[in-house]
Amino acid sequence: MNARFILPPAWALVVALLGCAAPSEFRDEMRADRSTIRVGTYNMKDLFDEVDDPTKNDGPPTPPEQFEALAEVIKTIDCDILAVQEVENLSLLEEFNREYLGGLYSRVILIEGNDPRGIDVGVLSKIPLMDVRSHREMESPAPGGGEQAEFSRDLLVLSWLGPDGVKWTLMTTHLKAGRTAADCVRRTTQAEAIAKICRGEGYVSQWGRGMLILTGDLNAEPGAPEIRALNRVPFSDPARDYPWRGTHASGMALDYVLLSPEADARYVVGSVTVYRNPPVSRASDHFPVYVDLRY
Repeated sequence: MNARFILPPAWALVVALLGCAAPSEFRDEMRADRSTIRVGTYNMKDLFDEVDDPTKNDGPPTPPEQFEALAEVIKTIDCDILAVQEVENLSLLEEFNREYLGGLYSRVILIEGNDPRGIDVGVLSKIPLMDVRSHREMESPAPGGGEQAEFSRDLLVLSWLGPDGVKWTLMTTHLKAGRTAADCVRRTTQAEAIAKICRGEGYVSQWGRGMLILTGDLNAEPGAPEIRALNRVPFSDPARDYPWRGTHASGMALDYVLLSPEADARYVVGSVTVYRNPPVSRASDHFPVYVDLRY
């Protein structure tokens, strides 16, 4: 754990606020010499192609103006690894990277999930990736009997090696939407499954070892049962003291970059950002969130 966890809350807030005010040029300089990596998450809001898929309840084609706004935001935040949500398919994400981002990312990952609307999670990466794994076939008991997909929008897991040979792992997902009691129970069940996978599959040891990052649209605010279920891993939330924390147009905080204890030790204090600058309101109803981590 880094020092920010042993400060009294009031001083922790002061440090966080000072960190948020640190010149971006300093952070960019750190990244230029490859001493840090920037990891983020972005719900891109209903990115659909022009093909009507009869097996899905897909939406209308995304207009060029939204693609352009998304591209401007993504180029500006300049993440090395960016988890994305609500993308219809791999071909569309590859086309977006090629046509609108100018091939900014050398790796484009998306595995079709089970969502009836066809909105999936994916990853854009400038870094070579390995061990890409989907959890789309994982099942849990359905309310009316039988089995259902545990993660309709998948839990995508992938890894890479840092310059020092240390293995890093990223998990990204998009938990169940909705505000009913049943929706909350479903999200909590999904969060508990993630915590079980983190422990059971050795991504984080009982001593907190393991460079693990959990990103995505968790559809729950800090302190909700869903988020508390993830704290059993445990995960830290770099944005917990961030001013104006909301990541959605409604003002709710729904999107996260969470860190295991060992990954948290690499967190560049003050680097967490909820990006709200134009044209973010034309790009999506969510704001991207990112952090810098020391390599």
